[in-house]
Amino acid sequence: MKGVEDPSLQALAAHSRRSLHDTRHKLELAVRRLVHGNPRVVKKGAKLSASTVAAEAGVDRATLYRFHEPILTEIRRINDSAPKAMLKERRAQLAGTQAKLRDYRKLIEEAQGEVGMLARINYRLEARIDELEMLLKVRDERVTALQRQINTPVAPTRLRSAPNR
Repeated sequence: MKGVEDPSLQALAAHSRRSLHDTRHKLELAVRRLVHGNPRVVKKGAKLSASTVAAEAGVDRATLYRFHEPILTEIRRINDSAPKAMLKERRAQLAGTQAKLRDYRKLIEEAQGEVGMLARINYRLEARIDELEMLLKVRDERVTALQRQINTPVAPTRLRSAPNR
């Protein structure tokens, strides 16, 4: 009877190992899909957790906790490293933003200098315009006065003859 049990037990053990291996493989694939953002079962963007991995793999959560501790460890490792990676990415973005800010401030300073220079030029030009308008007004008045003199009828003057002496 012992010979009958041995092949049955061996077959059962082999099936158990195969089942464990297949389940582990399903869980690993589920973790990869969730990390890369293309799950098949759970909603896209779902948080990486034991329950989402189990649901994505199509296994019971208890199976994950009982027989697949390495998968749980990997989930924890990924979740622990995600904030660090996010922080590193944010710092890189911040550095880029600060560099842009410095560039924009430099452009602003240059533009403000140019605005000041243009304001001085504008002030000088306005002063020159005022001066020329004043000269034009004086000349217009002089021209008007001369035209009045020309247009004023002058009474003919009689020439007197000078006595012969």
